[in-house]
Amino acid sequence: MTNYCFMLPILPGGIELMKKWNEENIVNNTDHDAVMEAAGISRETVWIQRLSQGNFAVASFETNDPEYSFKVLATSNEPWAIKFREHLKKAHGMDIAHSPIQLNESTVSWNHTP
Repeated sequence: MTNYCFMLPILPGGIELMKKWNEENIVNNTDHDAVMEAAGISRETVWIQRLSQGNFAVASFETNDPEYSFKVLATSNEPWAIKFREHLKKAHGMDIAHSPIQLNESTVSWNHTP
């Protein structure tokens, strides 16, 4: 399983939208769980990173295939997935259905082994 991390900008008012989205659409939501399972995502974590350049959502998905996971999230016809894509547009200005997420390029992979 890969811990795939990525960042998205947060538009003005987006932090409030993110918190409301979490409460209404993620916590104890079987529709969310079904879409994430179909996308091969077993864990999702999102942080808010406040920087002088603006606010960013730092997200982490545990998945075996990030490319497949994003493809499912971008193309699923499940009502929750459609709602999720609309949320991404409102909170982050991102339309993953028409502008797919480019996968990150790894430049450092360090592991301490005593």
